[in-house]
Amino acid sequence: MTVGIVYYSRTGNTRAAAQILAEKLKKKQAAVDLIEIEAVKRPGFFTAGRAAMKQLELPVKNTDVDLGKYSSLIVGSPTWGGCCSPFVKTFFSSAKNIKGKKTALFITGGGIPDPQGKPREMMQQSLTNVGVNLSDSFLGLQMKKGSIVVGEQHIDGFVQSILEK
Repeated sequence: MTVGIVYYSRTGNTRAAAQILAEKLKKKQAAVDLIEIEAVKRPGFFTAGRAAMKQLELPVKNTDVDLGKYSSLIVGSPTWGGCCSPFVKTFFSSAKNIKGKKTALFITGGGIPDPQGKPREMMQQSLTNVGVNLSDSFLGLQMKKGSIVVGEQHIDGFVQSILEK
């Protein structure tokens, strides 16, 4: 199984979570690539929150990425202003070979993420629009300075659900 973990990280928290997931998957013999969505310009705190709430597409450097070699995708986003990062939507609007990919989601935030909340809904909508096959697997992590505060106990189950599908 080859898994692509696609994520955006402004402060490093989502990157840290993606790296943890990659290590767990590698221990289970999965081949894993980390694909960080690269912003053309790193937004400031208020600009990021406003863009997320309005779901504005913000430009990314890595457009037209070919995701064809992955049997599964994991997509991660920070939570800004109660919404997911708009960089995720921008990235997937130009990604290649994504239709039908089995895809699971994770979010990070300073507060305890609501597993049924708005960030998850926004990511689901953006990814459904580009034709991925969303799984029910979802992971919400409360983070602080690159460390997990709440949600670590759910990581192994999340990883196992990805490997079973």
